[in-house]
Formats: sequence, structure tokens, C-alpha cells
Amino acid sequence: MDKYQIVIGVDPGLTGGISILDKNKEIVVCKIPVKSIIINKKKKNIYDMEEIVKLFSSYKGGKVLFYIEKQSVRNGEGSVSAMTIGKHYGQLLGVAYALGFEVIEITPQKWKKQFSELVTQGIIDKRAEIKELRISFKEELEKLVVLDKTLKDKGLKKQNKEYIKILGKESKKQIDKLNRQVKAEAKTNARGAVSKFFPNISDKFIKKNTDGLAESLLIALYGRSQNELV
Repeated sequence: MDKYQIVIGVDPGLTGGISILDKNKEIVVCKIPVKSIIINKKKKNIYDMEEIVKLFSSYKGGKVLFYIEKQSVRNGEGSVSAMTIGKHYGQLLGVAYALGFEVIEITPQKWKKQFSELVTQGIIDKRAEIKELRISFKEELEKLVVLDKTLKDKGLKKQNKEYIKILGKESKKQIDKLNRQVKAEAKTNARGAVSKFFPNISDKFIKKNTDGLAESLLIALYGRSQNELV
């Protein structure tokens, strides 16, 4: 196994974070630097690449592991948003490669398996509820589709189709709500986990908007657990 001097963990995104673990120095935990620009008279936040390069450049020449959470387009993501995410992600990779870091893209599913603290009973229950809702909707939909084929009256067929639409919207609404609750609880758990691991810097993770910081530190911890530091 190769030995490294530093592990960098990155939770990409405008509200993400960067954590740097160096065996001989204090832990660095910071939000990804961003700046505001005006596009079509609208204020927009983008990465502050000058500050990001400055931060990473101080580690040039060392044996650095750069762990970054792999990005993918989510369902319902707009094309402009997807392009922005892709651009920012590419910029981070480009800087890391240019500085000679060992880059490892890691899926959230993979690194999160390392930390049992992230999955509480509340999350398990909500995921089970989501699964039951999907099964229930599928079964009801199948019944309505079969019914639609047997109906001769145009009025009844129209009512049946409308009910299918309503059922689909209501099911999606309930599932989306539960998914948001799971996501919010997972973020809280991430902040709680790093506060437990690093009580001396727990004040950094008190606010709800610091989940990106917490996850970047967990990613760095995952990277350290997979590799040996000098």
C-alpha cells in the first residue's frame, strides 16, 4: 500500500466543503470558496477558482490523496443547473490533476457505508415507508390500467384516467416529502458524527448549513481509512 502525506476530502457543490487531513498539522475544514457574479442582471454564485487554487497549491509537491464525491445529474435537475454542476466538478478535478494529486472519485453510497452513525432508525423507517408507497402505487396503477381496458363508457374512461394522474401526483408528493426528510436527517447525522469524532472542532458543525463541511471531513476520513499516511 502506498503511503501518503495528506488526504483531501471534497463535498462538491456551492454549499459543499473541503477538509484536509495532515498527520503533522491541524485539520483544515472550510467551505468551498464561492463568489457572486451578475449574469443577465441576476446574481449568481460560482466557484472562486482563484481562492481554490491558492488553497490547494500549498500542498503541491507532497503525496496527496484527493477524494471527491462523484457527481451525477439527479432526477428533475434542470439543464442549466446540471451544466453548472458539471463545470464546477470538472474545475476541481482539473486543479487536482494539475497539482499532481492522486485523484479518487467516490460515490456517496460507498463512502457512507463506512459510517454506521449516518443511518439511524428514523432513516430506516422512512426508507421502508417509501418502498411500501412505491409498491402500493404500482399495484393500484396496475388495477386501474386493467379497469381502463374494460370500460366502454367514455365518461368513465376519462374519470379513470384523471384518477390515475391524481394518484401519480399524490404518490410522488408523499415520496418526495419522505425523501426530503431522509436527506435532512442524514445531514444532521453527518454533523453529529464529525462532532463526535472531533469534539475540539464541533462548534464548526452546529449550524444546519454546515453539512457540506461535515461530509467533506467524513470523505477525508474514509480516504484515510483506505490508505496509509506517512
